[in-house]
Order: sequence, then C-alpha cells, then structure tokens
Amino acid sequence: MPVITRLAHRKSSPGRCAVYVDGKPALTCRVALVQRLGLAVGRQITSAQIEELRAAELRHRCLDAAVKLLSVRLHSRSELERKLQRKGWQPPLIAAALDELTRMGYVDDRRFAQVKAQSAAEYRHHGPHRAMRELLKSGVDPAVARTVIEDVYEQRDSLAAARAMAQKQAPRLRRLDRSVARRRLAGMLLRRGYDYDTIRPVLDEVLGDEPGDEPDA
Repeated sequence: MPVITRLAHRKSSPGRCAVYVDGKPALTCRVALVQRLGLAVGRQITSAQIEELRAAELRHRCLDAAVKLLSVRLHSRSELERKLQRKGWQPPLIAAALDELTRMGYVDDRRFAQVKAQSAAEYRHHGPHRAMRELLKSGVDPAVARTVIEDVYEQRDSLAAARAMAQKQAPRLRRLDRSVARRRLAGMLLRRGYDYDTIRPVLDEVLGDEPGDEPDA
C-alpha cells in the first residue's frame, strides 16, 4: 500500500503543504486538513483517500474564492454562482460552497436585497421600479424582491425624492421650451424608477401644468 514519505510546507503558500507518497508529490493541501486527518510520514494511504483529499481541497479552494468575493461586497447567491463559473469552477463545487456559506449566514438573498434596496433609495435616489429591476438583475427571487421593495419604499416619501431630483434639474430645463423640458424631466425620472403617478404632480409643480404630455421612456 502507498506510504506517505514526506510532508513539505510550502514557503510560497503559508498554511499549505505538499504530500509526497512513495517519494513522489501526490497533492498539495491545507496544513489544517493534514492535521485534522492525522496524516504523517510513514502512514499508509490508499488511492481512494488521496482522491478524497484532492476533492476536499478543491471544495475548500472554491469556498475561499467565494469568500474573497464576499469580502469586497455582499453578493446574491446568483451573482456568486455566475462569477465562480467565470473563474472556471465546476457547478457541483460551486453548489457545495454556496450551500456552506448559506448555512453559515454569509449568503442571504433577503439580507442582500434589503441592503441593495436601501442603498438604491437613500443614496442613489432610485425609485421602486428601478430598484426592483436591479434586484431581479442580481438574481434575487421575484417574491423576495417584491417584499423587500415594499418594506423599504413604504418608509420613504417617493414623491419628495422625485421632487428634490426635479428641482435640481429645473434651472437648466426652464431655459427650454416647456413641453421639451417636461418630456426630458419625465424621461429622467422614469429611468430613475419612478412611476407616472409620482412624476406627473412633480412636473406640474416644478415646470408648470401642461395637460396631455406623456413622458419619454
């Protein structure tokens, strides 16, 4: 039966070591895994055990790749899946890593949606429709996205937010023909995610009433 003949710590990769079997390098894995499994020079090891070690190391490396992405910002599960696929990780490894991160509470689409929607409302000044589109684009379940958007925007005065944005644009727009100004302002507010029931009174207040206008999408 094959025997472990050397355990060589990697200076270039702290926390990892190369496992030599019968004088030849068999794999490189985490020192913690070596310690947990009680691997030692002179211990016998089967081919099946070597493959199991390789699989465990791959799972851990995929998990590390996901954690690195999460260290930059929160991600939805779908975003992480897409990014890991682009990095070349295979679907079974990705699923195992994301299941583990979900179990640990690091991947939580509801929390992700809450943070993203709150940022859209408070800092980006997006209306609920734009915020909803962004959540769906991130792969959040539609039912979860709707619930979160309702919770966030129920506490926010969308009319006041749209009015504030319109007032910032008003000095420049008032130099234009009123019909043109209304169309441009309405289009801008639509793209920001506000609906026409919110936009219309803002147009009338900021630029003056002009019945019959429709906004440009």
